[in-house]
Amino acid sequence: MNLLFNINDLKKMLFDFYTLTQMRTAIFDENLHEIASYPTRLSSYCRIIRSDAEAYKKCLCCDYNSCMMCKHLQHLYIYQCHAGLTEAVVPIQSNGLVMGYIMFGQVLSTKSCSTLWQEITEEMSNYNIDKEKLEKAFWKKKNVSMQIIESSANMLEICANYLYSSHKIAMKEDTLAYKIENYIGHNIQGKISAETICDAFNLGKTALYELSNKNYGCGIASHIRQVRLQRAKELLSDTSMAIYEIADAVGLNDYNYFTKIFKRELGVTPKEYRKECKILNNK
Repeated sequence: MNLLFNINDLKKMLFDFYTLTQMRTAIFDENLHEIASYPTRLSSYCRIIRSDAEAYKKCLCCDYNSCMMCKHLQHLYIYQCHAGLTEAVVPIQSNGLVMGYIMFGQVLSTKSCSTLWQEITEEMSNYNIDKEKLEKAFWKKKNVSMQIIESSANMLEICANYLYSSHKIAMKEDTLAYKIENYIGHNIQGKISAETICDAFNLGKTALYELSNKNYGCGIASHIRQVRLQRAKELLSDTSMAIYEIADAVGLNDYNYFTKIFKRELGVTPKEYRKECKILNNK
C-alpha cells in the first residue's frame, strides 16, 4: 500500500456522510484494497448475491471496471452494477495522480422497481442464490433519485479534495509515481515527454507506460496533457493572467493549439471557461 492516512479521521467522515445520506461509503487505495467503510458490513442484498462464488466474482469485476473508468475520466463515475444497484466512484487525486477511490451507493435508482426486479431476476438466474431472500432484501432497498445521487457524489468530490489537501490521506513520497508526478508539476512550463521522464528516472519506455496506465489510468502523454489542462483551469479561474500567458505557463505556448486542445478536452474554449468561472464565483 502506497498511502498514508489517518484512519480515525476517515471513519469520522464516512460516518458523517452516512448520517446525511443513509448510503454506505467505502474508501479504497489505488489497488482496490478497502481502507475504511461505514457501515462496515455490506447490505443484506449484496451479501446474498456474494454468497455465490461466480456472482461474487462479477461484483468484484464491477468494482474494478468502475474504478478504472473513474481513473480514466479523473472525475466521479456513476453506474449501475450487474445486480441492479446504482453506485458512484470518486477519485482521490493530486494533479491527476489517482491515489485511491471513494465508492458509495448500493441503492436503487429507478422509476419502476418492478421492471428493475424482473431484469435482476433474469440476471441472477445464472447463480445459486436464494431468490426469495434476495427479493425480500430488494424491496427493502432504498430507492434514491438520480439527482440526490449526483448531489451526494459532488459532496464526496469535495471531501476527496479535502482528504488530500488537509493531509488526511497522502501518497508515500518514496513511490516512483509520486516522484514522476512531482517532476511533471515542477517542469510543466517546459518540454516534458516520455523521453525526458525516462532520462530523468532511468526508466525504459515500457516500464513508464505500464506505470502510467496503472497509476494515472492513461498513457503518459495523455497524463501530461491532463496535468497541463488542470493547471490551466486553475489559472483561468484564480488569476487575471492573459490566456496567451497561461498557455505559456502550462507548456502549451502556441495559443491556437492551446485553445484547440482545451476545447477538445473540456468542451469549451479557455475564454468561455473563464467566463463560466466568474459567473459561478459571483453567485
